[in-house]
Amino acid sequence: MSILFRYVWRSFAVPAVICLVGLCALTLLFMSFDLIGACFDPKANVTAQVAGDFLFGTLSMYLEWLLPAVFLLSTLYVMWQFCRHSELIAMRAGGIGMGTITAPIVLTALVAAILSFANTEFVRPVAAARAMAIKDSDFRKTGREPLVGAGFSAPGKTHVWVIGALDPTAPETLTDVRVTFNRPDGSKRVTYAAPRARWLDGAWWLLDGVACTYYDELDTVIVPPEGCPAELPVKALYEARETPRQILVQNTDAALASASDRKVSRKIRDQSGLTTRQKLEDSYATYNHYAAPFSILLVTLFAIPAGIASGRQSVFRGILLALGLFLSYYALTALSMLLANNDIVKPALAVALPSVVFGAAAIVLFRRLP
Repeated sequence: MSILFRYVWRSFAVPAVICLVGLCALTLLFMSFDLIGACFDPKANVTAQVAGDFLFGTLSMYLEWLLPAVFLLSTLYVMWQFCRHSELIAMRAGGIGMGTITAPIVLTALVAAILSFANTEFVRPVAAARAMAIKDSDFRKTGREPLVGAGFSAPGKTHVWVIGALDPTAPETLTDVRVTFNRPDGSKRVTYAAPRARWLDGAWWLLDGVACTYYDELDTVIVPPEGCPAELPVKALYEARETPRQILVQNTDAALASASDRKVSRKIRDQSGLTTRQKLEDSYATYNHYAAPFSILLVTLFAIPAGIASGRQSVFRGILLALGLFLSYYALTALSMLLANNDIVKPALAVALPSVVFGAAAIVLFRRLP
């Protein structure tokens, strides 16, 4: 059976690689128009590294959508080829079951789903954010600069950070910091300003000289109370319990966040008070973050029986069936998201619904195979 496995896998891998390269090339070609235009802009900073970061980061955003299309087209092609050359008939006549025949394709789809999840979890959050920063700056920045004008609002707005610069690769050090602590009624109590802040031993420390500004209940600046200096060499902010990661997550695009970062963001937002719709949207996005990559496996499962042809007309009919199921799957996914966000269906059920429906469709198609 190892010979059969290698033969089926090789027959599938070649068109899959060609299809993947082709779709990635088309995607990059489409996105390269911005890059090409920037090359003629004298103010743009287009270097080999900037171009590479932009294209790689852009591709990491679209890979989750490209892979299901790759496996759909490749599976349809391979199964049609097996039928065209009567190889499938010979295999079945030899007593080999469809499960054994299609195992290499299904296992490859499973591996691709795992790699797609790894991309959304570890690669896309950094690479895509860098590509978006390059595009938003009209290619005048490298995308590797620190975030300028960052901030952080603590749960309940007990205190607020205003940060001049935040380096995503080293969030433990903040530049040009102002931290304002508020009273329970929301009025300002005191503001600490420092050139630098460091996360040390589980606490934030303001360094290089700290200017202290005090306020009354009307947010009016007052003379420092007795025992409260106007300047300090350093200041430990034991009241500020947020970690560097929590500050970084609040300053990044939630749509590109990893599952672990989503969890951190949700915890902070829950403490600040979320509306029902915001909670539903967060829950759906989190569940879908785990489920979306495995659409590759689902698409492959219903493409296998759809690609099996017994005559000339059934080839075209099978392709239409597979494309119809493919588009219907994403249409139902969009509808499920709408239902979940409007509290008509629970988010977990909304995410699972397309997989259950089209998984059942794949089982029905398999059972109808000769």
